[in-house]
Amino acid sequence: MNTKEQAEEFIKNSRSAIKHLFDALTDYNGVVKKAQATVEEIKMSEQKLSDLFMYREQWSPNANHHYAQYIARMKDLENQKKAAQNNDAEKLEKALASIGTAIESMSSLAGAVLQISKQSLSLRYSGKPNITGARQIGSQSVVEVIWEGRNRAMHWDDGEPKERVRNMLNALSTDLGITIESGKNNCLSILGALEWKTPGKVESDLRALV
Repeated sequence: MNTKEQAEEFIKNSRSAIKHLFDALTDYNGVVKKAQATVEEIKMSEQKLSDLFMYREQWSPNANHHYAQYIARMKDLENQKKAAQNNDAEKLEKALASIGTAIESMSSLAGAVLQISKQSLSLRYSGKPNITGARQIGSQSVVEVIWEGRNRAMHWDDGEPKERVRNMLNALSTDLGITIESGKNNCLSILGALEWKTPGKVESDLRALV
């Protein structure tokens, strides 16, 4: 079996793994959306509270013939506000934690997709290939993004990225306006830059490259 056949066989055998990775990405994306909806709900709740209390000073006790009822109402509103704020703070903390955890998990899954993709290229070529006519991602080849993206995935926690990885990330940022976060593996952003939204798109690109 030659290197081309090995690479094609590897891609074929990886089809199920890539599908499972994307299924998991979809599940985690659902968690993120649900948590984000909670954050938006809390923001709306805070706005409603703000709208309610901004009119408080207009409720003049001097003009109110039921001063005692007015005071009681103010105390009740204060208690409601504190209870709502405490509840919202707890919900917000949980929502943000869910988002953070899900994003970290999704980034690891995206890194696994890049690992499979780089391995396909490694089986076909002895090193990082220069493929004429390869799809461009901004100013650089799809090969560059896959190869150095995988390196970023594997070594992002080693500190400052190596020059080739840094150059690839900077190019994505410049060409596509993608936000690159220091101290993160950025694999979700890299997957987005590759426009890999489905397993079929991944396999199609890899088969074209090998």
